[in-house]
Amino acid sequence: MSKHQEPPPGDELVEQRSYLSYAYVYRTYAYRETLFSEFDRLVEEGKVFDGLIIDLQQTGYSLPLDTLVKFHGYGRRLLKPQGVLLFVKTDGAITLTRDDPAGGLTFNVHDSVFGIFARYPLLADYVCATISGIDRRRLRGGGSTLANHILCTSIPVLTAEGTRSKNAFEMPAPQNWALQLIDDYSAVELIARLMETQYRVPFDETLRILQELESEKMIYPIFSRIQFLSNCYHNRKPFRLGRYLVAAGIVTPSQLEQLLEIQQEEGWGRNQKTMLGLLAVRNGYLNTRELEVLLNDQYLYGGYHKVGADEDAATQASIESMKDSMIGSLGAIDPAGLLQSLSTSGRTGLLTVENRDKAIVVAITEGKPTHALMHMLKGYDAITEFVVAWNEGIFVFRDSAESKDLDESCSLHQSLDRLLLDSALYQDQTREILSRLPGGRNAIVERVWNFDAVWSKLSAENLKYLDGTQVSSEDLTAIQWLSQLIDGWTTIDEVTKLFDGRPSYVVIRLLQLLIDYRLAKIQQQSLFRPLAVFQQIATQMESMVGSAQNKSLLEASLRYVHGDSEAAHRVRVDHDGRVSVNLAYVKQTGASMSDVLLEVRRWMEAYLAHCRREADPRFVNDLVAKVVHGSAR
Repeated sequence: MSKHQEPPPGDELVEQRSYLSYAYVYRTYAYRETLFSEFDRLVEEGKVFDGLIIDLQQTGYSLPLDTLVKFHGYGRRLLKPQGVLLFVKTDGAITLTRDDPAGGLTFNVHDSVFGIFARYPLLADYVCATISGIDRRRLRGGGSTLANHILCTSIPVLTAEGTRSKNAFEMPAPQNWALQLIDDYSAVELIARLMETQYRVPFDETLRILQELESEKMIYPIFSRIQFLSNCYHNRKPFRLGRYLVAAGIVTPSQLEQLLEIQQEEGWGRNQKTMLGLLAVRNGYLNTRELEVLLNDQYLYGGYHKVGADEDAATQASIESMKDSMIGSLGAIDPAGLLQSLSTSGRTGLLTVENRDKAIVVAITEGKPTHALMHMLKGYDAITEFVVAWNEGIFVFRDSAESKDLDESCSLHQSLDRLLLDSALYQDQTREILSRLPGGRNAIVERVWNFDAVWSKLSAENLKYLDGTQVSSEDLTAIQWLSQLIDGWTTIDEVTKLFDGRPSYVVIRLLQLLIDYRLAKIQQQSLFRPLAVFQQIATQMESMVGSAQNKSLLEASLRYVHGDSEAAHRVRVDHDGRVSVNLAYVKQTGASMSDVLLEVRRWMEAYLAHCRREADPRFVNDLVAKVVHGSAR
C-alpha cells in the first residue's frame, strides 16, 4: 500500500514481521489538510495504534503551534500506552510518545530519524518501507549516544513465562536462540554480539526479537525505559521508583496507587517503611533481579539530589551520595583527561568505567590513583591499558566510595604524571606498529609452519624490540602462549582480547616482534575463493551426474585423500552435498589457515580425478577452466 493512499475503512496496516503472536499496528500518512478529518474517523471507530507516522518530506517542520497541539490531542486518543506519533523527514524526526506516567505525551526532537529506532526497533522496517529515503543499512549506527548506550547496557531479565519458555525450547529458532542467551545478567549489546557471531543474526534483527519477547512479556520491559531515562539524565531530573515502574510499563498508575495504599496501611515510619520495590515483588509485578536492575538505573540516571521515601535507608543513602559524584561518557573526555580532572579537583573516591564487557575500577585519594583493577590486569597495567586503548564507555565517580576487590596486588606506586607519560609512549608505539600492518587491527597473523624449531634457536639470542629495548624473560614466556593464538584465522584485535593477561599494547608489540623475526606473517590468503571455486565445480558436476552420485564422489575423494585423519573432520560434505569447513573443529585442533587451504586443495584435486573417471575428462577440464576463469574475473 502506498503511503499516499487511504487505507480501506476499518483495515489496519500491521507491521508484517511477526515471529510471535503479537502484532504491532502502525500506519503512515502524508501530511495534508484532510488529515485531521481522517483522525476523527479513527477516533469514532475506536482505533488505537502502536505508531502513527506523519511523512513531512514535502512540508518540512514548518508546523504551526496550534497544529502540534491538535496532534497532541489525537495522539492521546489514538495511541496505545508506550505508542509514538512520529513526524519524519530523512534528516530528522519529532516524536510525541505516550510514555509519560502522568498521562500526557512527551515531546522529543531527534537530529536523525534513526535515533527513534533504539526505542522502537520493530518500527524501523516499517518506516524504511513506507518513507522514501530512509536507508535501513544505517540503522545500527543511528541515534543519540546516550539512548544507544542505555539500550546496549540494559539487562533483559526473564519473567516467569520467559523462564518457562526458555526451559521448554518451544519458541521459533531465532527467538529461542535469544532466550537461551538471556541469563538475567548479560547486557543487550553482549546478547546481540553473540547472536551475530554464533547464529549470524544481525544486530538490528536481535533488537526486534528482543522487543517481540518484551511484548509477549517473556522479559521485563527494556525499550520503554530508554526515552524516560535519557530525558531524566539530560534534564538532571531525579525520579522515584514508583514513577519509574509506571514509565517502564511494569505497573499501571492504578496498580502503583494500590501499592502506595498498602505501604501506607502498614503504618511504618519514614525510615523503616517497607520498600516500594519489595512490595512490587511481593505482589508479583517483578522479581528481585529486575528490582536490582531498576535500582541500578535509578542510581545511574536519576540520582542527582535527595530522593523521596520510595527506597529503604541504605538505598536512599547511596542515591543521595550521587549529588557529589560524577557521571558521563568517554568521547567528550578521554581517559587521560578524566584522570587529570579528578587529580586537579583533588577528589577522593572510586572511579568505575564500563564499556561493553570490560570494566575498570580505580581508587583515588586526594586526586592520586592508588589502586586499579581491570579483569586480569592490575595496578600499572590496568591504568596504562585504560589510557592507551579505551575511547568509549560510561564512567561513574562516587565520592568517598571504596571497593573490597582492590587489594595490595592492585597498588599503584607511580605518580599520575608518570603513568600518563608512559601511556602516551605506548600509545604512539601502538599506532606506529598498526600503521605498518595492512588492515591494522583487522590484520590476520599466522605463525610460520616451523615456528617451534625456529623459536627454540631465536629465544636463546639477545632479542630486541623495534625501539631497541631488550625483550624480557617474562615476554619470552608470553610469546609461547601467544603463538597458539596466531593461527591465520584470528585478527590482531581478537588476539589482544583473548590474550587478556597482558595489556593490548604489549600484545601488539609482541606480534610485531614475531613478524620482524619472521616467526609470523600477515595472512594474505582467503579461504573463501578456494571453497567457492570447489563448490561451483561440484554444483556443475551435480547437474550432470545427479546429486546422489555427486555426493558419493565428494565423500569418496575425501576418504581417499584424508582418510580418518583430523583433516577429514576439518573439511566435510553436508547432507545437501555442499563442501564446507568446520571452523569450530579447526580452532579446536589448532590448524592454521595455510593447513586448511592445502587440505581443501588436495581434496578438490582428488575429487576432480574421481570425476574424470565418471565423465569425459575433456568436459571436466573445460568445466574447471570455465569456473576458475570466471572466479578470477
